[in-house]
Amino acid sequence: MRAYELKNLNCANCAAKIEARVGELPQVSEAKLDFISKRLVVEGDVSAKELQQLVDSIEDGVVVVEKNAGEKDHHEHGEGEEGSLKNELISIACGIMAALLVQFVYTGPYQTLLWAVILVAAGFDIFKNALKGIKNGEVFDENLLMSVASVAAFYIGEHGEALAVLLFYRLGEALQDYALDRATDSVESLLARDEETAHVEKDGAVIEVAAEDVAVGDIVLLRAGDTLAADGEIIEGEGHISNQHMTGESVPIMANAGADMMAGAMALDGAFKVRVTKVAGESTMAKIQGLVADARLNKGKTEAWITRFAAVYTPVVVGLAALVAVVPPLAFSGDWNTWIYKACAFLIISCPCALVLSVPLSMFAGVGRASKDGMFIKGSTSLEALAEADAIAFDKTGTLTDGKFTLAKVDVLKGTEENLLSLAATAEQYSNHPIARSILEKAAPQGTPENYRELSGKGITCTIDGKTVAAGNDAMLQTMGVENSLQSIPMTSVYVVEEGELLGRIAFADSVKPGVKDALKKLKGFLKTYLFSGDKKELVEAVGKELGVDESVGGLLPGEKVEALNRALARNEKVVYVGDGINDAPVLAKSNVGIAMGTGGSDMAIETADVVILGDDIGRIPFLFDLSKQTRKICYGNIAFALLVKILVVVLNMFNIVGLWLAVFADVGVSLICVVIAMSLLRYKGRS
Repeated sequence: MRAYELKNLNCANCAAKIEARVGELPQVSEAKLDFISKRLVVEGDVSAKELQQLVDSIEDGVVVVEKNAGEKDHHEHGEGEEGSLKNELISIACGIMAALLVQFVYTGPYQTLLWAVILVAAGFDIFKNALKGIKNGEVFDENLLMSVASVAAFYIGEHGEALAVLLFYRLGEALQDYALDRATDSVESLLARDEETAHVEKDGAVIEVAAEDVAVGDIVLLRAGDTLAADGEIIEGEGHISNQHMTGESVPIMANAGADMMAGAMALDGAFKVRVTKVAGESTMAKIQGLVADARLNKGKTEAWITRFAAVYTPVVVGLAALVAVVPPLAFSGDWNTWIYKACAFLIISCPCALVLSVPLSMFAGVGRASKDGMFIKGSTSLEALAEADAIAFDKTGTLTDGKFTLAKVDVLKGTEENLLSLAATAEQYSNHPIARSILEKAAPQGTPENYRELSGKGITCTIDGKTVAAGNDAMLQTMGVENSLQSIPMTSVYVVEEGELLGRIAFADSVKPGVKDALKKLKGFLKTYLFSGDKKELVEAVGKELGVDESVGGLLPGEKVEALNRALARNEKVVYVGDGINDAPVLAKSNVGIAMGTGGSDMAIETADVVILGDDIGRIPFLFDLSKQTRKICYGNIAFALLVKILVVVLNMFNIVGLWLAVFADVGVSLICVVIAMSLLRYKGRS
């Protein structure tokens, strides 16, 4: 698979043509083009030179650049854009001045010839690209259609209208390209979380190095105001850090030695020494960015539909133009000049750019707005699916509850409490589960376990001092055939078994996260709610009742979570699943939309999920749904707006109420308005 950047590509319709034509090449099995990022990914043996030739036949001035593996997308905008727009505005102004002089100052016998010279000068690039389109078989090329409309208007004596078509088209294209580039830059800046340099301690000195040169094990010095370039662990220092740039959470966090820091974290005070654990290109943020970029290549249902619609729309409208120009004069002895003029309006509005542009840009803006709050959506497919969801299911531990288990009760059947805790700590010392960490806070391991084995969703078995020891939940006891004589309690419990005999139980309390109740209350207004958990049924049902969840199911192994989800899917429910651990990966993948929560979420969960929310604030999820629906609303609204304006202009032109210049507005002007409307999503704050 090869990746390319198509520099200077600003035509959404041309982008769709390029994607289709590349995909039709015999040596290419699949081609995907993200118009917003200008990124083309090709599966097949095709060179950049071959692609350049194909692209040249569709859109002039687009440069194909092959990207190396792992190379980040970037766009060079800024002063060049402004200079190009300025030059275009000057050129258009000169065309207008020349037209005014010919129209009102010079009235001699060569006036028509001068009009022709001005027309050719004003539309030189348009005419050139139109001829190229004819040569390459692009019958419905936008430049060709504009050229035909302009020449036709000139032929019937509408010289001013002919020039207005070209100049207004150029103005609209220039403004649209400028607005699109600015809009793209705005969203890309929200998605970017990169720090360019880092201060690394080497040989007793602190040197500044490029972020990509930072290696695992390097000691990075972080002073107040500095941003961390790579994931790492604090080995020295204490102070407040801000993750707002990544998570959207404005409240600073107190951090000290032993704490993990994610790339992008900013030191607000104090000074830290951080040992790098992942290089910049492999950090959690870099991984998320890469996954989002790859997902953007997959078109959502609406984008795929509008692409198919556009392919039909243009030939239909051009066909109508031909009928309008020919049928009335032949069938009803109408004036040829009148009906050719009316047909020109059809030719001008036949370009579907406003339609093709509005959907991907709206989706892109929606993704960018979510990222501003630390919510990373992997493409338009996921964003659309969120808007269509009618149910949401949650994991419990670490998602709805804080996952900070407090030892609440110890029930001893044999031996001492000290021995029970010691055996549990020894067995659990290699586990990353929050319960294991809580046990290790209360007791120290006694030696190293042998024959260590994790039973997924159940517990751990091992050998300690020659004896078989197991530590786990009720499911583990059932698997081992150990009788439980202890009375059931609504707490998360770890049972300790030695040589097949139950020694006792360690019970933990876990509290619901702040803001979860309010979030669930909002979600219940439009979604059915589920709680799927591996914890014991009594505890899960108690938490579910406290939160007002519609259906709570406990005692589920990872595979049984998938079965529970399948039952909901079998009822034709479109289910969103929210989880944070490696055990959630199968159900995250199976759901219509999987949401991975927390900076501490497993790599597998992050890769499997469709949405990654950095931080643990479940309160952002209602806004996520709200944003998805607003994005869909703007997509549909832009499509309806573009079609209605085009239809209205044609109707008004048919009744001689408006001229061709307004038809040009219906083409490029509407595209510009759609860009502005789509970018309003970046300021969206949700329903009050």
